[in-house]
Amino acid sequence: MAFGDIGGPVTELIVTCRTKSAGTVAIKRGDALVLTGNYTVDHAAAAGAVIAGQALADCDRNSAAIPVRVRGVCEFAYTGNAPAVGGTVGVAASATAGKVAVPGSGSGRGLIFKLDATTGTVQVLL
Repeated sequence: MAFGDIGGPVTELIVTCRTKSAGTVAIKRGDALVLTGNYTVDHAAAAGAVIAGQALADCDRNSAAIPVRVRGVCEFAYTGNAPAVGGTVGVAASATAGKVAVPGSGSGRGLIFKLDATTGTVQVLL
């Protein structure tokens, strides 16, 4: 798989997870996901929660299987201050479901390769 402005090989790892068993599920392809239980993911999280991966499909059903990219380059929408390219800070869950943000304290996850402030997206190698 080629990715980015220049291209080149990118290795990725996809894990099949499931959505929560009760409550509203409104995951969209590209959403940042957090673990909420054993192989269970959701896009809604407390600000600063650790990102588990990226949704590779839309899902609106409880206890449904969903593919999650847990390693590779992920393009996430972000909120708040723009994450910095490079560095060691990474990203964490935003209070806005499915989006990422700069961690309030400590380190998040991933290495930031590209920031696009115009579209409000960031490309992160998890």
